[in-house]
Amino acid sequence: MAKKLAVRVDDRLIHGQVITQWVKVFDTQKIVVIDNAVAKDKMQKNILKFAAPSDLKVNIYSVDKAVEVWNKNKFGPYNVFVLFRDVKQIKECQEKGLVFDEVSIGQMAIINDRKQVYKQLGLDQSEAQTLLDLEKTGMKLYFQMQPTDKKESLSIMKKTFPDLQ
Repeated sequence: MAKKLAVRVDDRLIHGQVITQWVKVFDTQKIVVIDNAVAKDKMQKNILKFAAPSDLKVNIYSVDKAVEVWNKNKFGPYNVFVLFRDVKQIKECQEKGLVFDEVSIGQMAIINDRKQVYKQLGLDQSEAQTLLDLEKTGMKLYFQMQPTDKKESLSIMKKTFPDLQ
């Protein structure tokens, strides 16, 4: 059986709810967090590794390191759950050759310039445009808070950001 790769954006990263629900759905054996800031912060890395279920392997990479590891071994022979905290680092991965077929977008705090787009998901204009740009390259993106929720199209962003291209 071919290994599975699931990719999600959720600013809670390895939060109990995120992990317990999603790792079951994806039959995950390994979690890969791709985040430039967290990869440099030993304390945050330790917290994330401690928060994950003990039977799961957890790797935390910068974008550059993730691309390097992907090119070497596609994150290994496991079913992998890839987590990002924000959409811009997905774009950075894509620009460096690490391209994902499908990405689910989960919670992103509605803070600063972010406006509510869907349930507990906030984006600013730039983040919303980044998602549309990624979708134009053929990547399948959708909003989904819980595994039991229906997948919601990015087109709902037009209500909040009518100027998106």
